[in-house]
Amino acid sequence: MRIAQFVLAIVITAGCFLHARVALAQTNDAAPQGVDGVAVENTMSPATCQQRLDDRHVTFSFTPPVAEGDCAIPLPVRLRSLTIGADDILFSGEPVLDCRLADQLADWIGNVVVPLARHHLGSDLAAVETGPGYVCRNRNNEAAGKLSEHAKGNALDIFAFALSDGRRVAVRPDDRPAPAVAAFLAAVRTTACGYFLTVLGPGSDAAHAEHLHLDLGLHGRSANYRICE
Repeated sequence: MRIAQFVLAIVITAGCFLHARVALAQTNDAAPQGVDGVAVENTMSPATCQQRLDDRHVTFSFTPPVAEGDCAIPLPVRLRSLTIGADDILFSGEPVLDCRLADQLADWIGNVVVPLARHHLGSDLAAVETGPGYVCRNRNNEAAGKLSEHAKGNALDIFAFALSDGRRVAVRPDDRPAPAVAAFLAAVRTTACGYFLTVLGPGSDAAHAEHLHLDLGLHGRSANYRICE
């Protein structure tokens, strides 16, 4: 049993990082370079967004482009659910996200988190408890400083996973979580690092003690650099 679990963990983790390389290469083909050599972020067309989310069986709606001071999302979508087989996985916060993040999130939830829940917890996933996604603010709600990726619809906070058997698995578990819960949360966090450029959660800092923060914000000049804490 332990060998089977070890092999599964290796396969999923390796697949996540391989996926990350492919996904970054496929997003709008190659990222163009600005005048100073820094990659310029592109926006999906509405038709491409519709096709990608439809292919992932996501229930969503387009919302008006966001332009609120420095906060902006050219192509925002509101996520409602993700269908896996006969089951609908709800996004409780119905977050508003840039379509690129919505596509990546649906890919990770459907292809990684759902199998991890079945393997470690013996149950299907019923819902993902999230924040609102878009919020026009600076990082960590500071009065000054850099704009948060939330202000671009490029970040999402996850607080808990609801299972079809009625259990709720908080990102910040009890002091002594069951081994299966601890293994599930550890695997979720590790695999997220293969899909997103920033992953912060309990233990990283005080601002992320209660949730898992995921975003696709570039760090410096390269989309290969990740922060996973």
